[in-house]
Amino acid sequence: MASKSKHRASGKKNAPAKQASPPAQPAAPAVDWQALIQKYSLPVLGILLLAGFLIRVLHLPDLSLWMDEYVHVMRAKNFLEGDGPLLTDDNNGILFTLSLLPGFAMFGPEVFWARFPSVLFGIGTIYLTYRMGTRLFNRYVGLLAAGGATFSLYLIFWSRVSRNYAILAFFFLLLGLVFLAATEQKAEPGAANFWRRNGFSVKHLLWLPVVALLSLLSHQLTFFFIFTVAVYTLGLGVKTLWDGTEKTGNTKYLWLGGALLPFLLIVLIPPLGGLLRDLLQPILLSNIADWAFPNFNRLGELWSANPLEAFDRYHNLLRYDLHWLYLPALLGLFVAFRLRARSAWWTLCSFAVPFMLLSFIYREPFLCRYLIFAYPYLLIAAAAFFYAVWEWLNRKAMPGMSQATGVFLLALPFILLLINTRWSSVGDLALARKLEGYIVDSRVASWSFTDWKEACTFVDGKRHKGDVIMSTVPTAVSYYLQRENVLWFRQAYYDTGSKKYKLNPPNPNGGPSAASFEDLVRTVEQNPRGWLLADYYLENIFTDERALLWVYQNMQYYPEGSKDGSVMVFGWDHSLPKPERQNLVVELGHYQNKIKSREYHMTLPQSLFEQAKINMTVRVQGVDSDREALVLFNGQNAVWIPANKSPQVEERVVPLNRSWIRPGSNTIQVLYEPERPSDPNKGFTVHFLSITGE
Repeated sequence: MASKSKHRASGKKNAPAKQASPPAQPAAPAVDWQALIQKYSLPVLGILLLAGFLIRVLHLPDLSLWMDEYVHVMRAKNFLEGDGPLLTDDNNGILFTLSLLPGFAMFGPEVFWARFPSVLFGIGTIYLTYRMGTRLFNRYVGLLAAGGATFSLYLIFWSRVSRNYAILAFFFLLLGLVFLAATEQKAEPGAANFWRRNGFSVKHLLWLPVVALLSLLSHQLTFFFIFTVAVYTLGLGVKTLWDGTEKTGNTKYLWLGGALLPFLLIVLIPPLGGLLRDLLQPILLSNIADWAFPNFNRLGELWSANPLEAFDRYHNLLRYDLHWLYLPALLGLFVAFRLRARSAWWTLCSFAVPFMLLSFIYREPFLCRYLIFAYPYLLIAAAAFFYAVWEWLNRKAMPGMSQATGVFLLALPFILLLINTRWSSVGDLALARKLEGYIVDSRVASWSFTDWKEACTFVDGKRHKGDVIMSTVPTAVSYYLQRENVLWFRQAYYDTGSKKYKLNPPNPNGGPSAASFEDLVRTVEQNPRGWLLADYYLENIFTDERALLWVYQNMQYYPEGSKDGSVMVFGWDHSLPKPERQNLVVELGHYQNKIKSREYHMTLPQSLFEQAKINMTVRVQGVDSDREALVLFNGQNAVWIPANKSPQVEERVVPLNRSWIRPGSNTIQVLYEPERPSDPNKGFTVHFLSITGE
């Protein structure tokens, strides 16, 4: 034993000495990502709100009011001036009209104050999108969704016009927040109080009908909220029965779903919807009843003709405005279930239910702006997708990532958001680079603007007291000239009974009018001076062709009244001679949406075709090349108008092929060639056209 001990001792003594290892470094603390996001959320939100405000408010009054904007503007203006009631038989959007009153009362009925409430509601929508995304998922989702709302061309446009759509998006989001706050409190099964036991907030339940009423007064589309809640609560109710959790405060979903089930049956069972529509028509306004309860006979006709027409309109809007966010948004509707299932179900119901109803049930009329109240939820879905990807990277693919890497990955979707923004179109709005025509893509809004302000300013500088004023859009001229009794230049109407356009009969009582050809002639002959301001409605089906040609032949045309040609300004003065050799005034190419005239009818005598040659004589101005202007005969054959040699009106004679025309009635149409080789002076004007023989 002793020798063994010595051997061991000896071995230890001779072994090489080991160096002491350095003490282990303490592990780096895990990054608290939620705390980091919370730290920067308010500054980022503030930047988004400021950017959203500037984009929406810059050059706000530069664009002339569009026709639909006068619905609210003139009602508020007339009410404050004592010239009309605030409430009429059509009060859709009355809350927005009320929102115009303070600004009009303090600063006057200016364009800026007509549109400024929409700006505020647009900013409010950004904030509520943040609140909804935060409530459903987390602050990051809320911030990213708010960023999408800030730079969405769709939301920007409708926040810059005086219509009740930005206000609808605002109150519909607020209604959703109040509903969730009222019904999604943590249930306390042992509580004696019924509301606490079932997870209700009494305070928010009291607010719910108030906010619902405000939203309904903003737009009648609010009633889609009932369908959203019905599908949401029925889905949760079924899950409650499936999971056996009906004793944990979830029975409320069964009650709510059962109470709202009849509203779904109205949509799903045609006879029930038709019966309710017939019963409620005496109580509701007939047009409201017809819109609220689907007409399945009419839907059958639409389905047979074009089943996807409305769907395509809304879908094209999403593809265009979301752009690169389109796929993340659609995936986010389902990926969000991995984050928080109930929140994902609310998001899916809030978007998909209105989208499907608008596309296939309430599909007439189908207008892009009708989807605005559901649109923020799609932005929330896109944000949820990006957060789910980041969370997967943080937990699975790159666990323990550094703070710098994590922050970069969190910031990446915001960078994508900025790249994705359609800055050129946003600049057209915010910098007023376009003042006429389609200011944004027609997939966002099919509004073609007319620069009434310029034309009215021209007339205002030349009119005399007592001048008669006519217009194809009298509300626009009345607003910009601050003048009542602007005559409506429209001689036809659509008869819903015969489903045909008919001419108005002459006014038997006399008096100033342009509602028929006879009234127009009498009014001009009885008044020494007057003006006609006309947009593209001048040459549409509501204008009697006799009236149109009479205007051309008897009124002076003032091209300087509208540089872009969006408004044609005519005037008459009995102390001056009538226009010389002017039987037509067709101005094409100046205005981006006007590249062809209406079809004019010309009756040609048989004797014309006995001549050796047949010529077309035109008086034109501004034709810069031989391939810019042409005249189409009977919809089949066309002849080019030779270029002008000077800036003045010049007369040109062009030989015609006699086979292109015929004795009797012919149609003639003037066209502007978009693919012209050169057009330094944009557009041209035709003042005279005749066909003669020699």
